[in-house]
This record gives sequence, C-alpha cells and structure tokens, in this order.
Amino acid sequence: MENMDHAQAETAAQAEPGPSGALHRPAAVAGGPRTSVLLRDFIAGETGPRINLGALRDALGDRGFGVLLFVFALPNLIPVNIPLLSALLGLPLVLLAAQLSYGRHKPWFPAWLTNQTFSRQGFAAIVSRALPYLERTERLLRPRLTILLSWTGERLIGLAILILALILALPIPFANWLPACAIAIVALAIVEKDGVAVLVGLAVGVISLLVAATVVVGLIKAFLLLFSGMLG
Repeated sequence: MENMDHAQAETAAQAEPGPSGALHRPAAVAGGPRTSVLLRDFIAGETGPRINLGALRDALGDRGFGVLLFVFALPNLIPVNIPLLSALLGLPLVLLAAQLSYGRHKPWFPAWLTNQTFSRQGFAAIVSRALPYLERTERLLRPRLTILLSWTGERLIGLAILILALILALPIPFANWLPACAIAIVALAIVEKDGVAVLVGLAVGVISLLVAATVVVGLIKAFLLLFSGMLG
C-alpha cells in the first residue's frame, strides 16, 4: 500500500501545471511495460507488409516520447547500408525533442509524416538485432534520481536531445554514432525514470559534441591546407 500511495503521489506531482499553465504529460510510471516488451508486442500485432508511423506512435501511449526517441536513434547504432540514414531520422528526432522541451502531452507529427510507412520486415529485423542488448540494458535501469525527470527536468533534457539530434542530422563523418547512442540512453532513461542513466546519456552526449567539433575543425583545416596548396 505504501508503494501504491507513493506512486500516486509522484504521478500527481508530475501533473502539476508548468509555467505555461498547461498540464505537462505525466511521466511514465515505473512498473509499466518496458521498451523491449512494447516493441515486441507492436511488431507481433502488425501483420501487414508495412507499418504506419502514426500507428506506432498511438500504440506507445504515455511512453511515446521515450520509445519513439529510442526507435529513431536505434538504426544509427546498428550497421545498415542506407545512404543519408542519419539525416532522414534526424528530422523526427528534432521534432520529438522540440516537443519534449516544450512540454507537450503526447508526440505530434505533421500529417505527411504521420502517414509515412516503412517495411515491417526491415523494422522487425532492426528491433530483433537490438532486443538482446536492449533487454540487458533494461535490467540495469530502475527509478532513481527521479528529480532529474521532473516537469522542468524533462524540458531541459528535451533541449539537450534537440542539440544532439541536430548534430546527428548533419553530414559529419564519423560523428553520428555517439549522439545516437546518447539519445538512445536518455530515451530509455525517460521511460524507466532513471536519473542516473540520464546523466550517463548526457555525458556521452558531451563527448559526442567534442568529437563532432574535432571532426569539423579537422575538415576545415584540411580544406584550408588544400586550398592554400592549390594557390601555390
């Protein structure tokens, strides 16, 4: 009974109005379906050859933000030979991060994006390859330092993910895996209410920014060196 009262009190606190006066969506309550279960059940329930993005969003319910962020970051972590993949997945990540930072109740996509479909077989293949690693990671996650995932905390996390998503969408060589990894870690942390995992994800995000900056500076120096050599 004490655990139930604590969970109810936490949910009520998370539903308090924010500065804008609008109720922020309640954060996912610990003890609900885990990301691996949600993804496995969704794939099992989809029998057609293609999956509608809107259907995926609607099936995730109150865990939509965290799971969708993980889903769009995931293909960047698995070797797949798709040109401009990070740029294609960067737009949905930017939209989700912007909405999380704004405090929306549920993820929203414009109609043209909501109606986009993708291969069920390809999606199932990516998820199947990731599930063993995902399930092992989920065993390490649990509710802790939940103050980092308060109404204000999630908005700040949304801003951090927005920066990482923008970096991910840019065509920077060798600089896409780390921001995708950071987004995936933070996404799972949002679902599981794990503040420690948030800190780990943000630390990886800082490293990814340093790597991206180093690559960009190196490319600029190489270009200037080449340009000066051409001029004699």
